[in-house]
Amino acid sequence: MKISGIVEVNDNVDIYQFWDEFIDFIESKGYYYGGGLNEVDEDGELIKQPKRGIFMPM
Repeated sequence: MKISGIVEVNDNVDIYQFWDEFIDFIESKGYYYGGGLNEVDEDGELIKQPKRGIFMPM
């Protein structure tokens, strides 16, 4: 299965919190996620993020 799309979250949720909760959900189901995560602005333009060791460009 391949997922491609945009997730819109509340302003008080940053990309790291979303990532942690997303991966927790995936792993709680016994699933595996392999891929990347990028933060984009309202126009879909990439917002550069500091390296944390878990993000890979898509």
